[in-house]
Amino acid sequence: MSRQEAHDVNWPKVTFGLLSWNRLHYLRATLESAFSCIEYPDMEWIVSDNESEEPGLKDYLQHREGIHKLIVRKQTHADAMNELVSLAQGKYLFIWPEDVQFVVKGDWLKDVIEVLESHPDIGSVGLDAVRRKTMNGYFKASWRDRLAWARRDLRCFGKLRRQRKTISSRGFAMHSLGGAAPGVCGSGIPTLTRTEIWKELGGWRTRKDGQTRLIDSSLGAEDNMVETFYRSGKPLQMAMLYQPVAADIITDPTGCKAKVRGLYRFGDYMPAPDGVFYYRIRSLSELNAPARVLPLSFFDVAEPIGFQVPKDKNGDRLKSSLNTSIVYHIAENRRIDHPLADAKVCERL
Repeated sequence: MSRQEAHDVNWPKVTFGLLSWNRLHYLRATLESAFSCIEYPDMEWIVSDNESEEPGLKDYLQHREGIHKLIVRKQTHADAMNELVSLAQGKYLFIWPEDVQFVVKGDWLKDVIEVLESHPDIGSVGLDAVRRKTMNGYFKASWRDRLAWARRDLRCFGKLRRQRKTISSRGFAMHSLGGAAPGVCGSGIPTLTRTEIWKELGGWRTRKDGQTRLIDSSLGAEDNMVETFYRSGKPLQMAMLYQPVAADIITDPTGCKAKVRGLYRFGDYMPAPDGVFYYRIRSLSELNAPARVLPLSFFDVAEPIGFQVPKDKNGDRLKSSLNTSIVYHIAENRRIDHPLADAKVCERL
């Protein structure tokens, strides 16, 4: 398909649903980069904000042009995602957190939609760049892991889900993960998925028994969604882009994001050094991935502006879950003198 032919196609509507939780700096970088980077003819823009109290956040959302629906409601992460699914008018739905910035500008979404339209067995598409360690787990797994995947697939679906590379008519490539992962992203974020798939799976459900973890903002809903997928018997495959178009905003030296739990924000939370974006935005032509054996990883795509993303001893992106040594009270906009480092205390937030 030529670019002119691509222009002439009647493209299905795509809904971009953004979840906002008291992190204005991240929110601004993510939303502004989405508006700048996604070149697609039929978009719906929805933002769901959890009654954020961070100074300036409400004003930013209320005055940002281009948002078609702004939801301001105190609710769980799972309920917010379910509401996005119910409101979305698009055939396809981005469910996007406010801490993953887009870093590639262009009409790449047309290529993604073209592939999805012709491959109904693809469920969620991961659009963000992952660590090399994560990628190796998908594509360089041991024979024992692959045998376990095959057994699970045969038990759940009666067939094997085989990894494969799929390329759009313009050469934009993605790779399905086969049995290495569920066919949908249990957390919902940050992915693009057919809206109907989420509806068929029945939405996210939080645990009622209190057995949740501080690091799990979904309150058990992510695990529940994965279980629901395997019970569904639908042999969908998750896929990832060879040229990822987004990257996690990592501002804490321990390798985590500044995360919100209840009244508190954990970790080093800094504004974007250039005032808006954390990473340089590049054109699609600057990246060259289709000829690669494996997709581009985080540091192939993310170029920090005025700061450094921490690395581990192997040069991969350092990763941790939560930094409980730095704690801010959001409403009072102050750091707590004695950080809530006790895991048992944190569990109750």
